[in-house]
Amino acid sequence: MIWILNNCALFILGTIAGVMGVSFYLRNRSSNGNIRYYILFYGIFSALWCISYGILGVVTDLSLCPIIRVFGLVAIDGFLVNEMFIATEMAGLKKTVSRCMRIFAIVISAVDLVLFSYKDLDIFVREDGYTKWYANPEMQFNRSVHSVYEAVMFLVLFILALIWLKRARIKRLRKFMSILIAANFSLLFFTIPDTVFPIFGLPGVATSGIGGAVCTVVVWYGATVLVSFDVSVGNITERLFDFIEAGVIVFDTNRHIALMNAYAENRMPDGKKTEIRDAFSISETDIDAMFEKGANEIYSTRLWDKAGEKAYSVKLNSVRDTYGDPYCILMVFSDITEEIELADKFAVASQAKSQFLANMSHEIRTPINGIMGMNSMLLDELDDGNLEDVRQYAVNINSASQTLLSIVNDILDISKIESGKMELIPVEYELFSVLNDCYNMTLSRAAEKGLTFEMDIDSGLPSVLYGDEVRIRQIINNFLSNAVKYTETGKVILRLKELSRSDGAAKLEIVVEDTGKGIREEDKDKLFSNFTRLDEERNRNIEGTGLGLSLTQKLVQLMGGEISVESEYGKGSVFTVRLSQKVLNPEPIGDFSGKYKEMVDQVKDKVEQIDIPGAEILVVDDVDMNLQVVRGMLKRTHAVVDTARSGAECLEKIAARRYDIIFLDHMMPEMDGVETFERMKKDTMHPNVGTPVIVLTANAIVGAKEKYLNAGFTDYLSKPILRNDLIDMLYRYLPKSLIKEHYYGKADDAAPADGEKTAPAAPAVAPVTIAAADKQPKPGIGARFPMLNTELGMKYFMNDEEFYIEMIETFIINDKRPQITETYDSENWKDYETYVHGLKSTSLNIGAEEISAHAKALEFAAKGSDLDFIREHHQALLDEYSALLEQLSAGLAEV
Repeated sequence: MIWILNNCALFILGTIAGVMGVSFYLRNRSSNGNIRYYILFYGIFSALWCISYGILGVVTDLSLCPIIRVFGLVAIDGFLVNEMFIATEMAGLKKTVSRCMRIFAIVISAVDLVLFSYKDLDIFVREDGYTKWYANPEMQFNRSVHSVYEAVMFLVLFILALIWLKRARIKRLRKFMSILIAANFSLLFFTIPDTVFPIFGLPGVATSGIGGAVCTVVVWYGATVLVSFDVSVGNITERLFDFIEAGVIVFDTNRHIALMNAYAENRMPDGKKTEIRDAFSISETDIDAMFEKGANEIYSTRLWDKAGEKAYSVKLNSVRDTYGDPYCILMVFSDITEEIELADKFAVASQAKSQFLANMSHEIRTPINGIMGMNSMLLDELDDGNLEDVRQYAVNINSASQTLLSIVNDILDISKIESGKMELIPVEYELFSVLNDCYNMTLSRAAEKGLTFEMDIDSGLPSVLYGDEVRIRQIINNFLSNAVKYTETGKVILRLKELSRSDGAAKLEIVVEDTGKGIREEDKDKLFSNFTRLDEERNRNIEGTGLGLSLTQKLVQLMGGEISVESEYGKGSVFTVRLSQKVLNPEPIGDFSGKYKEMVDQVKDKVEQIDIPGAEILVVDDVDMNLQVVRGMLKRTHAVVDTARSGAECLEKIAARRYDIIFLDHMMPEMDGVETFERMKKDTMHPNVGTPVIVLTANAIVGAKEKYLNAGFTDYLSKPILRNDLIDMLYRYLPKSLIKEHYYGKADDAAPADGEKTAPAAPAVAPVTIAAADKQPKPGIGARFPMLNTELGMKYFMNDEEFYIEMIETFIINDKRPQITETYDSENWKDYETYVHGLKSTSLNIGAEEISAHAKALEFAAKGSDLDFIREHHQALLDEYSALLEQLSAGLAEV
């Protein structure tokens, strides 16, 4: 009877184990890790194990028994290898150790399978209507190997389980491992009858399969509990429902609240309600409209609570069953009160920025108008030969250009600080030099307004400091400029003293006092805001962008300092900055006034013109107009100027000819200036190995000079290029044997030495801006080119019609369509940006404003990687460009 019960148990439990393994695998497809694969193999091997031994017990043909037994042995060894895999993974062993143990388990299981599946290992007999087996005494070695194999596998598994159990910190994982250990002990118990009995001459009873099935059921239960905490949609939905910071309300088809999460319930006046109007300020009519719209689509609206204090963004939509019929309505809402308040603040900020842009428009237009007006007058005077007036106009143009550049620099500095890209560049500097520059810059401005400017400098200050000299000077000048600007009568005072010294650093106090308009108490909080000018009505006639004090505060904070202000409305203000600088030379600066007078008495030569006949100069730039500017600046030097329009052309020219100095533009398509210079340095066979290379760049930001010098450039020259800076580069880096003659600028009260030439002195008058009447284009120019703003184009080319026509011809000849098309087709967006940028500039120069604007839009799209915009507008730009070239050619053909 026991044999029949054992056989029935094998078939039943084997089937159950197999079904459990497959069902677990199918039900947990979304679970993480490999647990579902392990349970699947548990079920498959258990089923094969049990069913094989069940069939073995009922088969009557004894010759089939060894074959059937092999299937059972495969299942046993596979079962144990599967356990080794799960145990090594859960023990958290290193990959190498885990891999070695798994390979070890596979190898010894294969050996066991080969030795224990011998045909004559057991003697099969048919007794009492049941197939039994007895151990064959001649195969004792094989049986011993199998016993050792099982003992080793169980021992290793037990050790791994203990290791994992010790390392596990999560209770559910510890419980799972405990279940796994208990299951394996049950497997060990059920293995005794069919493994140990035959050793003592008793018939083997196939109970080990039952143990495997029991082990599978127990592990299945533990894994089910473990996976119930796995990351899946089903597991987190309930927790997510109450976790999210948004209200969720589920309505039944009668619009009554059926379910809500904790967020929604907390916003109900008295706990859970059954009507939506209990929570929100909404009429019945609006409720009907909202539910009707939400029935067919996702409906969005905004609702306020009953008190009108909180605003909510609301989305409503129906949920439908598999037949498409609605069975509930889902409403999700979130608090947007803070967003609305921020939007109001942004609106105020936007208004302030609009005011700033209005001010900025005026500030920028003023120097531009001055430049254009002076330039037109200068051209008139050139025709008349009045060099004295020409010089004064040139001085005024320079002054207006410096004003414009200062405004642009302030804007760029603010942008860099706010984006975190501003870097301090500490250097060794002389404190007297900084104060001298600030004094000279402020003295003339104060004198123009009849103000007294005083310097109260502590004579005990250290003479040489280490810090960002440029930013220290900028901070002091910004305060002084602001003081002079808002002071009509009285004086401005700069005070500087040392508060303390420790660890080789001096804590300085910079104070700027004025007797100006002062600041109202309610305006002090807005004093350092971007784009803000205080007391706009009263100060409307005072020029300024509203960035100076904001920039100064940010610079002080960047340097680890602090800033404060005291002011009495109508009487004046006192701005104070405290910051530390490292002391390099503690020797006192001494009496500032005395040192300044001593310096004024000394005449320092400055090269303003240079004669270098025969000097070979190479200028590399991809923009023709830039090349023309440099040629014009060097015309009076009598140098031989050669040009190149790309990095590749530059490399060709330096290989064929030696130059005395090379000016190399940084931003060029295909091969930029830095890459070109790197190739120049790698090739040591060309004749320009030792030639000074000056980089031309518009990248005039902090740290740029150090970047270029570290790259190996001799020096750098920032754009827009100033003629004096260009001449200075030539004087500094050309061999002295090439310099035949040079001219110096002198202080006005210094007489030149005998035989020495001096540049004409500028008249001692303040720069002025005069709106001169522009020369009008000759009759017919507008009619020939109606597609152009010829008045604008003529201004760019000094109202010289012949020069203007020449530039239109150059625009036609330099057709950029092939390059734009090629870079577009190859998706070379970097060069595409460069070429459309060039088209933007050159088309605007000749007055083609519309195509310039379209090219500008594509330039910004390329810079921002907005490929959809580029693909949508690229062909339209090419068509517009082609039409413009045809129209220009037709205009040139007209006589």
